[in-house]
Order: sequence, then C-alpha cells, then structure tokens
Amino acid sequence: MSDRFAVGIDADSRTLVVAYHGTKGSFRIANSASAINKWLSSLPVKCCIGVEATNRYHELVVQAAQKADHAVFVLNPRDIKHYAKGVACRGKTDSGDAQVVARYIAKEADNLHEHVARSTAQERLHVLLQQRDSLVRNKATLHLSLGADAADSAIFGRIFRGLKEAIAMLDREIQRLCCSGEQSDLYRRIMTIPGIGPTVAAFVTHHITRWPLASSDAWVACTGLDPRPNESGARIGRRRLSKRGNASLRQILYMAAMGLTRSKGGKPLYLAIRERGHSSTASFNILARKLARIAWGVFKSGRDFDPAMLKVGQACFQPA
Repeated sequence: MSDRFAVGIDADSRTLVVAYHGTKGSFRIANSASAINKWLSSLPVKCCIGVEATNRYHELVVQAAQKADHAVFVLNPRDIKHYAKGVACRGKTDSGDAQVVARYIAKEADNLHEHVARSTAQERLHVLLQQRDSLVRNKATLHLSLGADAADSAIFGRIFRGLKEAIAMLDREIQRLCCSGEQSDLYRRIMTIPGIGPTVAAFVTHHITRWPLASSDAWVACTGLDPRPNESGARIGRRRLSKRGNASLRQILYMAAMGLTRSKGGKPLYLAIRERGHSSTASFNILARKLARIAWGVFKSGRDFDPAMLKVGQACFQPA
C-alpha cells in the first residue's frame, strides 16, 4: 500500500484543504458533494486518502472516496499533532496539517486500519447515539452553569423538561431500532449482563459490531480502558488508561460499572478490588473493563450471560 498515491485532507464545515505527498503546497475545494466528486475523478485509481476525524465535516469526503474505491483512513487528530512535532513542523496551518496527513499516510499506511463504512442501520443508530450523547452532555453543562435549582425554576424549568423529554424520545427510538434490527438477539443477550440496561446495551452492541475485531484485547482497546505501560530501563511507572477509544462508550461503561456495584453479584467484586488497595475510580475502571470483556464473551459465544463470569476468584481479579 505504501506505493500508492498519498493524499492528505484537512476538513472544516465549508472547505477541504488537500495536499499530495511529494509535492509542495495545497489547494482548497468546497466541502460539497459536487466539488468532491469532481476532484476525486481527477485522482489516480486506488489512492490512499487520509483525513483527520472531525465531528461530522469529514464524513462527506470519506463516503465519496470509499465509493470511488480509494483506501480511506480516518485519523485521530492527536496522533497527527504528535507526528507533526516529531517531524519538526514549526507551525500549524490548514495547509500544513494537510501536508502532514499526506506524509503520515505515505509512511504509515501499511500499519493503519482502513475506515470501515457503516451500513444504513448502523448509520441511523450512530446518529441517534450521537444526538443522545450531545443532549446529555449539554444538560449536565446547564446544570453546572445555572445551578442545581435551575431545573425547578420558572425561567429554566421548561428547558430542562424539554431536554429530559427529548432524551426519553431518543431512548425509545434507539431501543426500537435495536430490538427490530439485525443485531436484536445480541442486544437482548447484552442486556442479561448485570449493570447493563437498554441504553448501555445499545452503545455496546453498536460499537462491538462496528469493526472486525480479532480478540477481546482489541475490543477493550477500542473502549480505551486498556492500561498503558509506562516503563523505561529499571523504572516501572504507574500505568494509566490509554483513553484511545470512543469517549462516550468508555463513559457509559464506567457508569454501568457503578451500577454493577449496587447489584448482588457485583458488590463483592467491588469490595474485593478495593481491598487490594485500588481507589474507587480505579476500581470502577477495572469493573468497566471486566464488563467489556464479558460483553465480548456474550457476543462471540452466542449465549446469554453466565453468572460464573462474575466470581471473585477469577484470574482477572487476582493480584498481579
């Protein structure tokens, strides 16, 4: 793949800044279907195209490029930022970002995973989950900025009631899609896991079927709950979560772990982890990671949750 023509793109709401590896400079095109298709028709066949992930601004060019049979890579902006520092880029501009992306794709494409297009059902569920997450975050922000009593006030009460009703409507639509879709059986089985309700099951079902993952370790890495080694020579530093996966999925698994501790089978696990000296936050993260692995087992086995998976004596709960 390294011998293919490499293209880097920096996307915003109105324009795309395009750079080709091996050439100087860049150019802009409109972030519209007609302009993108016209530009794609001028490219050689089977190019490698890289674009930084944005909220939604990159999706139009990604979909068009995949339809044109190009290899597309949606990149973490943090990776590109560190790569730019590593190759001694001295400034940050849209043109510079596009050139760095093109260089990154040219050098690293063989070690990257191509973007996997969502099916129509996956796209619909993805949009609903994004909308729900946005409403929940904004509702929490308003609570913090306006005060705890704002929801009951005459001025702001209508806003909070409207947000609560909108979230409830989204939850009903999400559950309807999950119960009637192609993954309805998996959705039902995921909900048999303690601590996981309809909303958490929807997030897990959507993300666990999103990519062709090879193992439970790969799935945990997608959640960002995998501990990152921190060692150098004889020094063994403290491990921290990689936080490389989807933040909303990670957050909702954490909340599910908190719910698990209130269940009959989950509380002994939580207490056993705390007795090993872990803080409450670290304990919830350990339980969230365990829930992710249990969900993987349910996904791959095709069976409902087995309560034996939550025994304190399991290897994953033993001291290292």
